[in-house]
Amino acid sequence: RHTIGVAHCGAFARRLNFTGRNDTDPSLDPSYGEFLKRQCPTPVNSTTTVGMDPNSTLTFDSHYFSAVNKKQGLFQSDAALITDPTSAGIVTRFQSPSAFFRQFKLSMVKMGAIEVLVGDAGEIRKNCRVINQSIN
Repeated sequence: RHTIGVAHCGAFARRLNFTGRNDTDPSLDPSYGEFLKRQCPTPVNSTTTVGMDPNSTLTFDSHYFSAVNKKQGLFQSDAALITDPTSAGIVTRFQSPSAFFRQFKLSMVKMGAIEVLVGDAGEIRKNCRVINQSIN
């Protein structure tokens, strides 16, 4: 099953019931909010999935940035991107496929320069936010 670019309804349910009165987050496009409510009815079924990038879920492209600018970001963190002038400028710039792919290419080159840790150098965390407890 293809799951790239998909989120479970529970991951963004707060945006669809913003204050607990079945009201949509005011920073979300109202028609997109209604679409999401049809996809994820209350009570939320945690196995139901929705594309994270409307109209472009299965394509690697710059459409996500256009969606965010139209207030169609699935998560509150998407909405936050356009509240700060610096990040809003980046979102606007990356709506251009050429700008997005140029920066993506540069990022991949930088990631390719990251050295792989071997042996005892580093650890695989059980929880990515917490350093593993030492076993001594």
